[in-house]
Amino acid sequence: DDFVFRGPYIGPLNKADYLQTMDVFKLYESLPDLNPNAWGFSIDPKDPNRVWYMVRNTGTFDGAPLNLGSGIAIPPNGAVLDGCPETFSMTFDEDRKLKHLTVGYVADRFDGNTNGDGAAVGILNVAGVPFPKPGPILRCAQYFLTELSPPGGPMSYSPKDVPEWWTEKSTEVASEGY
Repeated sequence: DDFVFRGPYIGPLNKADYLQTMDVFKLYESLPDLNPNAWGFSIDPKDPNRVWYMVRNTGTFDGAPLNLGSGIAIPPNGAVLDGCPETFSMTFDEDRKLKHLTVGYVADRFDGNTNGDGAAVGILNVAGVPFPKPGPILRCAQYFLTELSPPGGPMSYSPKDVPEWWTEKSTEVASEGY
């Protein structure tokens, strides 16, 4: 499969790792009214197979405990998510299958209550789970949780396990250093 997921802190992930990550954390169960409130869909003028759009996540942490993996779960506390505006994109292949999904690129870090973070990182902040900023602590945590003690079983999270089109596309890191 040619699918790649990318966010400011997480990725690139191949399809298997992306689906396993979604299955471990199950944010949709912890925030049962989670809504992306997507708007502003626009076709990229340089790539007609890419659609850009904005989201502003809302929801309430009043569902199931938030699973962090490795037996760690945060009980619901009723926190209300008022997400900052984020830019997402979807790129489709010639068969109209989703090939590339980008999420969590914050447009206004001063809006909302996510401490300026988007996607799952912003949701974790609102739920009371601190998430390390880019740097050695985040790299160490990512290595430990994916290589040494992966929640839900082994995950590759390795650039060598993403489709070739991605590795040929760019070897650059995100603005956050990843």
